[in-house]
Amino acid sequence: MTYRTLFRYPSYYNKLSAHYFGFALGLLINHAKEYTVTQASYNIVMFAYNEANNLANSVTAVADNCDNNLHKFYLMANGCTDKTVEVAEALKRKLNFDKMEVINIELGDKCNAWNHYVHNVADEEPLCHFFVDADVIFSQQCFPLLVEKIAKANDSCHIIAGMPLSGRNLEFYQSLVTERFCFFGNLYGMHQRYLKLVKEKNFKLPIGLNWIDSFLTKAANTDIQFIQRNLPDRVIHLPGVGFHFESLSPFNWDDIKLYKNRIARYELGKIQETYLDDIAANKWPATMHEINLLIAESFEQKTEALGLVKKYLVKKRLGRLIAKGK
Repeated sequence: MTYRTLFRYPSYYNKLSAHYFGFALGLLINHAKEYTVTQASYNIVMFAYNEANNLANSVTAVADNCDNNLHKFYLMANGCTDKTVEVAEALKRKLNFDKMEVINIELGDKCNAWNHYVHNVADEEPLCHFFVDADVIFSQQCFPLLVEKIAKANDSCHIIAGMPLSGRNLEFYQSLVTERFCFFGNLYGMHQRYLKLVKEKNFKLPIGLNWIDSFLTKAANTDIQFIQRNLPDRVIHLPGVGFHFESLSPFNWDDIKLYKNRIARYELGKIQETYLDDIAANKWPATMHEINLLIAESFEQKTEALGLVKKYLVKKRLGRLIAKGK
């Protein structure tokens, strides 16, 4: 095609010009998208209950694996009776972590801390809000990598799950993420769109609820409708990017207590779930106290499938919650 031919057929010339203009515009748009992705800001919120002994590792791991796009890092100490708050403030000074803010909550309940952050603390400026526990460490540059992944996800994506990278039964727990679209409270990121939906629906976790990860997973995968099937593309992940934790030792008394608490929370949470499944999410009670009283009334029936040790641990935990009015 010569210049003479182009001028002889101006309509063809116009089409060709439009084609190249569209191509150039597409390049500019893609470049703008890439620039936006790399500039996406994020918050990190760490929940801590009596974690004074673990904070140095976990807070340092946050500082080492975020970048300049970190907006705020909130450490939320919920009902701590040890030196968690003092240790956190000292770490902030030691690490010169200006973006770190320590929030001390009187009530020792993770659901209450989650509600407080989502509805009272979180702003909608950051593209992603990461929730992490205080007893884990993180893979290299996990926060920038995860926020870049969720920034490029389609508009139906709510959560990016951190992958478990250590521990017993690792393949099983990883399969929960990759095949069943679960995520764990150790590390996950919430897109600002989903944060807005949570606020609009005024979705809150009842105080005293156990097995929190299960309920949050159900909520995200169903647009907080709690239907019987997962909606597509609500939870994504990035292979090899996530969290590590030390395996518990049968010779460490603190680890033994932690293991027993996990069993009790898990088993009690499954019983609580049977009650909440019959209630619309927008009518969930503010606390689990009344439901826990119902569980106590029919405790033998509700726990007949449990062995003696698990039944004892659940009963002990349930009694503590009832005594506290949860």
